Amino acid sequence: MDTLRVRYSLVLELNRFINVHLYEKGFYQVRATVLGPPDSAVVCERLQLDEQDAQGQELSPGIQDNTAISSTFKVIMKKAVVKLNNAFIFSVDIPGDVCSFIKSCSVPLTIQFELYHTKLVHRPKNPDDLDACTVLNVRLNYSPVTGIHFCKEDMFDSYCYMAQIRYTVHMVMVDVDNPPHTLLSYCWDNSLPVLSVLGEPITDYKSMILNIVAVLCGTLLSAYDFLKSSFSNLQDTLPAEYRHELLPADAVSALQTVLSNMSDIELIDDAQDQFIHDLKAVSKSIHILWFEFLECFIHSKHIQQVLLERFRAVQLERLKEACFTTAHLKEKCYDYNGSTLGSSIGNFIRNSRYMQNIPQLPLQANENDGLSGELPIILEDLFDWEPYTDNPIAVPKHVLDDAMTESRVWDPIMRRPHVVVQLDEIKIRAWRESQESCTSRTSLEDDLSKITPNGNSQQSDDSQFYRTSSDEVNNMLIVDLEPPVRTRTSALSINTPPEIPQVLDQYKPASAISKRTIRLLKSEITHINFEQSRRDLIGSSMMETVHFLTDTEGGRMMGKSFSPLPHLVVCCHGLEGASNDLRLVRIFLQQALPKSDLHFLMADSYMEDTYRHIGDMGHLLAEEIANTLLCSPKSYFRISFIGHSLGCLVIRAALKSRLLDPYRELFYTFLSLSGPHLGMLYSSSYLVNGGLWLMQRLKQGKSLLQIGMKDHSDLKQCFIYKLSKGDQLHNFKNLVFVSSHQDKYVPFHSTRIEMCNEAKKDYGYNGQVYREMLQNIMLPVIQNSNCNVVRYSVQYALEHGSASSMIGRAAHIACLDSEVFLNKFFSVMGWKFFV
Repeated sequence: MDTLRVRYSLVLELNRFINVHLYEKGFYQVRATVLGPPDSAVVCERLQLDEQDAQGQELSPGIQDNTAISSTFKVIMKKAVVKLNNAFIFSVDIPGDVCSFIKSCSVPLTIQFELYHTKLVHRPKNPDDLDACTVLNVRLNYSPVTGIHFCKEDMFDSYCYMAQIRYTVHMVMVDVDNPPHTLLSYCWDNSLPVLSVLGEPITDYKSMILNIVAVLCGTLLSAYDFLKSSFSNLQDTLPAEYRHELLPADAVSALQTVLSNMSDIELIDDAQDQFIHDLKAVSKSIHILWFEFLECFIHSKHIQQVLLERFRAVQLERLKEACFTTAHLKEKCYDYNGSTLGSSIGNFIRNSRYMQNIPQLPLQANENDGLSGELPIILEDLFDWEPYTDNPIAVPKHVLDDAMTESRVWDPIMRRPHVVVQLDEIKIRAWRESQESCTSRTSLEDDLSKITPNGNSQQSDDSQFYRTSSDEVNNMLIVDLEPPVRTRTSALSINTPPEIPQVLDQYKPASAISKRTIRLLKSEITHINFEQSRRDLIGSSMMETVHFLTDTEGGRMMGKSFSPLPHLVVCCHGLEGASNDLRLVRIFLQQALPKSDLHFLMADSYMEDTYRHIGDMGHLLAEEIANTLLCSPKSYFRISFIGHSLGCLVIRAALKSRLLDPYRELFYTFLSLSGPHLGMLYSSSYLVNGGLWLMQRLKQGKSLLQIGMKDHSDLKQCFIYKLSKGDQLHNFKNLVFVSSHQDKYVPFHSTRIEMCNEAKKDYGYNGQVYREMLQNIMLPVIQNSNCNVVRYSVQYALEHGSASSMIGRAAHIACLDSEVFLNKFFSVMGWKFFV
């Protein structure tokens, strides 16, 4: 049997490069390779639309062993933005299987980005003069019909080479080559042994031929139809003078033409010639439209921004998963204990089917986006917010019921979902659309039983994309048939209108529509299992006290919300830290609020010695902040603080300094990341306690004694206790505490400034001191009606069995170095505290 080959055309634009934190100056390159299965073939070429970008450069963009090489650029300063504007086109051939065509032509593809560097003073003249620094792998999750049209920003993240690249991917299916001649011949003379498709025996070989033709040509036609829709949709974002007039398309009528031609042929040679002619005609139409698409949109900054915003919208939908919230009265923030609840719910969710079924992104970089089962789980405790009275997941029952028989795929280009029907891999399914709704299950099943040979519909086990809301279902992308005139007796039983045009690339006007709709393909991207597992999670007794975030709370307004007022954000590192420890915090906060006027002070005044007295470090920090405010040409209207671990105590010590008195009215948000606010009392980790004792012996550090409340024999004379008296946290608009049960370095209750079970049961001196510290800090906060308190409990997907995870260090620093967590936190929740 001949091998079927499916060809995709993939255009990669390297838009820009941002130096986040490159340790070494010099010349850099970005190289990109498309990786497919072993039996695939990839050919890379320069897209000639960007020839002008290479002028005047000694080492211009090029190709080496089918690897795209960007322009060579020089980096000499931090935060430098380099415009690349290089475009490459990859031709990707993969093998296809007739009996499971859609699945076989959706094999995993990966774009491997590599960052190259050289210390040469002069621009290198040969690609071999540069050395590889770091690698970023981006997996493409796509449908053969919808392809991919997105722009994304991803991070090269290694300690010495941290940089961001913005790139755009356009990918479409353009051809089906080398059709199965032998299979057609065997089917035609009935000499082929009994075959089975998805377990069903096929004996009507002529009908099977029509099925094969319908799937191959129908998929190509659907790809053309979707490309044209994407073209039109993107054009609508352009000014009128830049738009192209596109001919209307009717993919169903074109498919009717193909099947009509084939069913009237009696000779196998004629059937094969007609089949090949039809495939080439469809492919020619796609190529013409494809290159018109590229000519119109490649290197368009406006289109890049549109596609970037659309990707962020899809990304936000995924980031909102595994985010939960619960509300409490504000006075409860004193005696509330969320340790038991947070730990049990986190473990329950982590082990649920829901976590495994969270969809992947169209452009998925696991290092930055995280695998489905490895996403952080975030539980939000809101104080002084109204408790929920309704389940925020208001999905109508009929929508969930329909999800058990249909697959809805979110189409970010069209901004609406479309129904993907699986036709036992090669059957066509149709149903009648009701006047009121597109999701009438009764009418769908009635029509389906008439269309398919056995009246059954095979369900898919895949679960890869996003759920849809009820109002989106009413805007489904559909293709309409004209009223039926005659019925053919084939396995497809398609009603064919008379006098169908015989040229495939001439399409009928879209205005000729009826109420009968049809879909032409099956996609591996469905959300059935995900929607069901999400519903199961909502209905479990464990989740009675928490709720999924609603769309508004989940960051729907993030892109529209910003503060035009200058806002200074002071970032403070922890023990043995450095000023750039919070660089990822800065990056993802800026990414979440690109329009806000945020300015960052990465504190370095106490960096040389973090074992000194915390009060002394606080004084140095206060001087650094005061000098920055006095010397800055800007007048800041807000001042916020972000601290990690020891840095949180240094901030609180600095807040007591008189140097900051003139600025107290500007205090806005205090974000604490694993800060030991109540010291190490009631620490349950003997290993950590022993480690702190050993480090204190070796370093002779006062700060370690102070954190452990070992700096005085009387607990009320310890620095942590004194710090709680006259605390200034109540001057902030927002108090945000982020912690994790997996963090064994700092007690969970200490990071959240909340009551713990041990202190409740301890009626001795230690318990009294703990309760007094808690009251000293939280009582002024409760009394200030303008001060909001939010606590976050995070469960990370840590490496099991590693020493760092076992001792709790991995979770302690994950809030600093986990791109997945920081992107999720600031995109979904954290942004609202800085606007």
